[in-house]
Amino acid sequence: MAQAHRAPTPRGPSHQQVIAETGGRAKTEQFARLFMAPDVGHCRGGSGAAPADPLAALVKWVEQSKAPTTLLARNGPMSRRLCLWPAVARYDGHGNTNDAANFRCTGRQ
Repeated sequence: MAQAHRAPTPRGPSHQQVIAETGGRAKTEQFARLFMAPDVGHCRGGSGAAPADPLAALVKWVEQSKAPTTLLARNGPMSRRLCLWPAVARYDGHGNTNDAANFRCTGRQ
C-alpha cells in the first residue's frame, strides 16, 4: 500500500525536540536545517518537486561554511524553491508557475 502524501509539516517530535534540546531554532540551524518537500514520497515520486542536488548544498555548507537557505527542487519541467523551515515557497504572481525563480520563501519569523 502506498503512503499518502501529506502537507509539509514536520512529523513526530524529532525536529521540534532537537530545537528544544539545543537552545532554539537559531542555534539548531548552525548544524541542522529542515527543508520540506511537499507532495514528494519518501523515495521520490509524487506530484511535488524533489531536491535536485541536496548533497552539493551540504558539501558547500561543510567545506565553505555557506549554509543553505533554499534548495532547488525539480519534477520534470517544474522547479521550485524548498525553503528553510518553517518558511514556504509562494508564487510572486509574475512569470511561469513552473519556474522556481518566480517563487519567494515566506512565513519565516
